[in-house]
Amino acid sequence: MKKVLLSIILLLVISACSSNNNEQDSTAAEENNKVAEIPEVQVNFEHEPLPANDDTTIQAIVTQGGEPVPDAEYVEFEIWHSEEGQDSSDTIKAKHTEDGVYTIDYSFEKEGTYQVIAHTQVGDLHTMPQNEVAVGQQAEASGHDHGDSSGKFMVHLMSEQIFKAGETSTLTAHINHMEEPFSEALVRYEISSDLMEKHTYIDAVEEEPGEYTANYTFPETGSYTINIHYEKPAEEIHGHQKETLEVVE
Repeated sequence: MKKVLLSIILLLVISACSSNNNEQDSTAAEENNKVAEIPEVQVNFEHEPLPANDDTTIQAIVTQGGEPVPDAEYVEFEIWHSEEGQDSSDTIKAKHTEDGVYTIDYSFEKEGTYQVIAHTQVGDLHTMPQNEVAVGQQAEASGHDHGDSSGKFMVHLMSEQIFKAGETSTLTAHINHMEEPFSEALVRYEISSDLMEKHTYIDAVEEEPGEYTANYTFPETGSYTINIHYEKPAEEIHGHQKETLEVVE
């Protein structure tokens, strides 16, 4: 009888331990399967129209899951005059001031409409909302629509890392269309420099929606031009954007 009771108690203990382990494994699996929420970025201007040739403050309020993000890897504002195109853009790194608010002071050189992209990196997630803003009384009088730029492409080459000659570097570009990741596209990097006899072309791979990477070893120190070609032949979409990188020893 005692042996029977001991056997029953032993089975109950083993069953309880197994149940606890299954619950722990299930909890761990749920935590591992959780996907981080895409950060949200709200860009604020002091007022509109903004003044020309005078410092004005631009803010990006970064949140994730409804909570402020005070430790983003970076927030950078890319700004260009709409008529001159993105190739003429300025890029300025923002400073965190308080509670997920990142700011810059910027002086717009002339009146007109400008495009402002807030490139934001939080962990492994990248977002880059685009806004259109009026500068000067003449631009305000002519009127503008903040949604007018929604059909444009936004291309951002990650250039914050250090690129060293003779070492394998990863080129990463984020491409958005109508404020959504431009997925399943054909993307190729065209690399050129005065240091090279001819242009080099490298096909990129889409690692995340709208994120395209390729590895390349820069042969020498100096300045290189990276022309990012993106296309969807079936939809007759083709575009490109040039960026410049400095390679060090």
